[in-house]
Amino acid sequence: MSDVKVIRMTTGEDVIAKVGENDGGISLNKPFVIIPQQKGPGQPVQLMMSLYNAFGKGDTITVDQDKVVFMNDPKDEIKNSYEQNTSKILTPNKGLITETKLPS
Repeated sequence: MSDVKVIRMTTGEDVIAKVGENDGGISLNKPFVIIPQQKGPGQPVQLMMSLYNAFGKGDTITVDQDKVVFMNDPKDEIKNSYEQNTSKILTPNKGLITETKLPS
């Protein structure tokens, strides 16, 4: 399976995808663009992911290598979020499951 990478495009977009080699460039499987958002000054920055190829058919696109500025391994939190968004397997939260009202 291909590795999950963060790719900076020449257009300034940061894309996260499973990356593979292709004859004409780099293949991106299930690519998402990473969009940083801040609700206001002094507020923490949150990351939103949106489909990079929202209007095309299929899960894989090919990008010319000259359109890539750099490629890097994503931070663990971002990679986990990406894998949850692209996986068909639902993973439960790691916290304890508790009940607030116990039956009498």
